[in-house]
Amino acid sequence: MIHELDNQFTISHELLILLRWLILHDEERLRKMVTKALASGLHEELQKINSVPPTQEVQYSITDFFVMLEVLLIDAISEQVNKDAKGQNLMPAIDQIDSTLCDKEIVQFSLEKATTKMAHNPNANPREILYQELLKNWKPHNKSIVN
Repeated sequence: MIHELDNQFTISHELLILLRWLILHDEERLRKMVTKALASGLHEELQKINSVPPTQEVQYSITDFFVMLEVLLIDAISEQVNKDAKGQNLMPAIDQIDSTLCDKEIVQFSLEKATTKMAHNPNANPREILYQELLKNWKPHNKSIVN
């Protein structure tokens, strides 16, 4: 994720890979986006730069862009993981997880790990791998014993 700290930010490894992928594999679509942006008013915005110094708000737009791109990437990954989970019939197992003991983020992360492992080992039991990942990632919040 992008983290702001005294005018500095870092970009996740995943986002850098996405940017490289877009440049290598979607150059034509990027070109079309830029052309469309120019036709939709970007050209006028660019001409304003010469007459008016850029505001701090404009300078922050790069951070906004990367944050938006990161959110879109996270959403797309989540959708793909859920699609893979449905294909491996893991949704009934996920529905049985007690959300009071294991939060949504841990379930999602474990599901991502399990679907990745299933891609590398298609003969493995999907439920077993999911439960193993849940146990690895689960951190109980209290010491009470649940029956």
